[in-house]
Amino acid sequence: MEFSSTGGMRSPFSPRVRQSIAGRRPIGLASSKKIQNNFMQSVDQPAGDVIYKTPLITIETFGMPLPVMVTETLTFASGDVSVRMAPCGWCWVVAGRKVLAWPREAAAAPSAPTAARELTLPQTDLAHKADLVMLFYEEDAQMPSCIGVSPEGVVRYWASVGTEGAYSDVSCELAGQECDRLTEAKDGLLLATTTCTLVKITTCKEGRPGVVCQTMRPPSGWLGGIGRRVSLLFFGSMPAHADTKLVGVVVLPGWESAEGTENSECVVLVAGGPLLQLWCGAEVHEHHLRRPLSEAFARAHLAPQGDLNSLEIMALDVHAHGRGVLLLLAAANVARSPDVRYALAHVSLEGAGARVVSLCALRVPRDDEAPRCLPLPARPLLYAPAYVAAVSPAASDKSEYVDLASEGDRVLGAALCGGAPLLFSRKHGVLLLRLADPALPHRPPSICDSPMGSPCPSDMYEGNLSLYEIDPHEVSAMSTDAVGKLKSAFLFHVRGDAAAAARALAELFPREHGDALDRTALALAADMLDDAPAGDPRWKLRGASRVSLGSSCALHGAAQLRDKQRAFSLFLDFLRAHRLWRRLSTLTKGRSDTRVSTQWELCALAARLAGARALQRLHRAGAPLLDAALHQVTANADNEGGEGGEGEEGEEAEVLEALRSGALSPADVVFRRVTRIERVLRALSALAPPAHDARAAAHHALSVVSTLTTVLGEMHACRAQWMSTAPRPAPPLGPRSTLSALALAHSRAVSQCAHKCPDASLRAQLLEAAGALADLLLTEAAPLAHSSNTDHLYEKLRRDTIQPYIDEGQTERAAVLAEKFKDFDLLVELCVMRGDMDRLYGYIDKYKEEGIAEKAFAWLWSRDGAARAQLLRGVCARHGGRADAWLATRTKIRTLRALRRLCAEPPARAAPLYADLAPGAPTLDRAVTFASIAKLCLLASEPDAQYSETMRRAESTLSLAEQQRTLPRVLCLHHGLDENSRLLEPEELLQIYIDSESKCLNEYDFKKALDLTDFVQDMERRDELRLRIWCACLRRDDWAAAREDATDELHSKMFFRLVDLVHVMGGDLELLLPPLDDILTAPELAELVSDPRIQFIIKYGYECVEGMRNGDVVDVS
Repeated sequence: MEFSSTGGMRSPFSPRVRQSIAGRRPIGLASSKKIQNNFMQSVDQPAGDVIYKTPLITIETFGMPLPVMVTETLTFASGDVSVRMAPCGWCWVVAGRKVLAWPREAAAAPSAPTAARELTLPQTDLAHKADLVMLFYEEDAQMPSCIGVSPEGVVRYWASVGTEGAYSDVSCELAGQECDRLTEAKDGLLLATTTCTLVKITTCKEGRPGVVCQTMRPPSGWLGGIGRRVSLLFFGSMPAHADTKLVGVVVLPGWESAEGTENSECVVLVAGGPLLQLWCGAEVHEHHLRRPLSEAFARAHLAPQGDLNSLEIMALDVHAHGRGVLLLLAAANVARSPDVRYALAHVSLEGAGARVVSLCALRVPRDDEAPRCLPLPARPLLYAPAYVAAVSPAASDKSEYVDLASEGDRVLGAALCGGAPLLFSRKHGVLLLRLADPALPHRPPSICDSPMGSPCPSDMYEGNLSLYEIDPHEVSAMSTDAVGKLKSAFLFHVRGDAAAAARALAELFPREHGDALDRTALALAADMLDDAPAGDPRWKLRGASRVSLGSSCALHGAAQLRDKQRAFSLFLDFLRAHRLWRRLSTLTKGRSDTRVSTQWELCALAARLAGARALQRLHRAGAPLLDAALHQVTANADNEGGEGGEGEEGEEAEVLEALRSGALSPADVVFRRVTRIERVLRALSALAPPAHDARAAAHHALSVVSTLTTVLGEMHACRAQWMSTAPRPAPPLGPRSTLSALALAHSRAVSQCAHKCPDASLRAQLLEAAGALADLLLTEAAPLAHSSNTDHLYEKLRRDTIQPYIDEGQTERAAVLAEKFKDFDLLVELCVMRGDMDRLYGYIDKYKEEGIAEKAFAWLWSRDGAARAQLLRGVCARHGGRADAWLATRTKIRTLRALRRLCAEPPARAAPLYADLAPGAPTLDRAVTFASIAKLCLLASEPDAQYSETMRRAESTLSLAEQQRTLPRVLCLHHGLDENSRLLEPEELLQIYIDSESKCLNEYDFKKALDLTDFVQDMERRDELRLRIWCACLRRDDWAAAREDATDELHSKMFFRLVDLVHVMGGDLELLLPPLDDILTAPELAELVSDPRIQFIIKYGYECVEGMRNGDVVDVS
């Protein structure tokens, strides 16, 4: 809201209050730097003349009188005039293209009257305003620098306001967006447009002074985290709409994190919606605040009548407050009432999340003009052109305001400079506002003191919480354990005695506290949620000495749970106010050694409280089957004799006695134990449907599923409001776990009740409700997927949850669940089963970075026939690059890789792959096929020397296969070889010949064995194998019957017939026949050659062979 109108302005010569001379000394230009320093040091200066005064508010003159040029401009300007005051100690007025700047305060040694510096802004077709001008001091400068921006985005920079003509212009590329305001940051200025685009402006002193404009954009890869970090994602700027029109920009200073590191400052942009955009370093987040603010209005009893969904909330102003912001809001339900209600909300921005901490109602003196605010320490200050009002966050305190319109004056601007609230009025210029000291025994409540459970302290005292009646000093004196002492510190905090609370905490939890703080805080929170109602006489427990902080004086169950909610919110506010929240770490849960985040354990308690309130509302509304579940829970507690389950505290004996006598109802007992509220969900899930009536069973399942969905939805919504850096722990597993019970209820509802239901309409309702439960169930189980020890359990649960919908024909519902929870195997199966390949291609494009393409390849390959054909012709053809990368890592499916290359590339490129496949083929025929395809690919391509080795390997494989096929039948039978046997290695075939003792082998078979040695690459190994073949050939003959005539033996022995065959077939005997010494010294022939007669025959044969080599004619006849 702009308050720059100068309508109705009086003459500067009208009577005005006489100003103090001592307080207004002329300033010289040489001392302007000192003004900044003096101003920033303190606001305690001599009081000026009082202009307006009420019992609480005093408005007085401040600083120097207005320069004459400024007075004339305010008086005679024909258009709008806007004003701005900066922390550097200067003010400026913008009228048309003219900027008039002057220092607010006097210099230490004045030498001249106050004079304004006049600057000229860039040309524009729109209206200039003071929000687009900024004065600031640069390093070692005596005069401030100035940057002015036109609404179209032309930036003009003056290195010194003392030299009007020395400036430089730079144009920002904003694609037609209109600039709205300039804000000073740590390392430059920030320019924001009306549609929330942010531009960083920095000055440059190299060469001629100038500026650099850089549009701030999300970092690269930011879109990958869309589902986890950003509520609503935008890129660049928001659309031009009333909900997205910029309201304000604030810069939050950096703070020290829990790890001791210094965080960079954050920039917050707030749009009217209200939408909040948060820039933290390289990250950007956006949050819709309408929903949480609507709920905050409702909890504060400020919401106008009507549905919250029709409530319109508009942000009017924003200011920084610690690690959050204060939002001035207006809320109305136009359809029901024109009444507009105003409030001030504190929004915490810890951990890049937005959480509404408190909300305080504000009473506006008049609502003809929307106000703006200044957040003063004790109470907020509202101002509009016509009035200034100091309001109180306490409902009992009255608000006071000064009506400037009745005095013919108007407020043109306001700012908090150096801790001093300054106003700029049309008649009096810069004014200082002082609030009277109320002189109360306790400081007045601040807007940020109240948690969301209670909008203001007065509202809390009007409730039924009993903790306000407990004396913290008495608790401190009687407490001996850590929980009791923490309770006393909490009570001191609630009573506003922060010093006493801090002392108690410092004594209880030193800096090095281990996990004592975590265990104590969690125990106190759990005790608070399980406290019995103090105002109900039925709950008088004998011997109870525990201080009950969560106890309520209310008698109604809903009011009791509401009061526990308020007490729990107060406790969380206490942890944050005393910086205990940041110190919370992890603790060991249960009997296991698993450590979990304490913040998430507190979040789990808050979720159980939300679930308990949801169950209580459903029970009050008469939800079916809830009474049965409550009776089942109390019956189990009674049967256990008051002893709880594992890790749970049982019910007291007095409670069980009151339950048996009817003094307490099952609902009273169950809803008192908030921390064990999940046992109701387990009992409800375990209720069996009617066995003989399918329609009644379906109604039973619908009631159970609807109740579970409502309660789990409330619990998940509560968790979503907790912004914690720690990951959510995995839910407990086991037969008694809530997750197992929910899975059982869901499975029974879909597979049994819906399957057998004869009513189509009822069946559709049940499946719809079960689908919502499946969504919540898988969301609950999602942390299981983050651990290698439990990811298989999550995958099984996910498949067991979604598969029943496929069995029931609900494929579209199954596809929605499978897509949301990333069951890519099921998505691929659904698409192939329905023949919807276009949808599969869409999934692959959408989730290409999450591995769905590789899962599709693997699933299709695991099937036979048409699925593999679809993989090759469809999926691989469309996503060739990813298919090639996947195939390169899969050594077991090299056939698909070769086929893929044969289809997609020239044939010669596939030949090496087929040549590599042949030796490892499962059958001989398959090896021959692969080698033949490799040879055919090369023959069908242009000759290329680089594929010569491939051709050699293919032909070698074919030759080796032919050798295997021509093995003697007796050898094949002996070794179990047939047409389905694999292709044997050359040495394996040779060994068959060598080891054979069959008498059916002849010289031709041993010649084949010698030919096989050509496939052995190692020359020494080759010679060794040849020697063994010749030795085997020698052993096949019967040398015992050798005759005396060596000539006759040469014709009868296979050894010499083999020599003759090798020679006749053109073999090189010098290469193939081993030396005589090797034969005579071979170990396997040692016994044979020991006979001189046999040795003589062998030597004689070698002599004949040697003579044949030398050309001598040897007559062996």
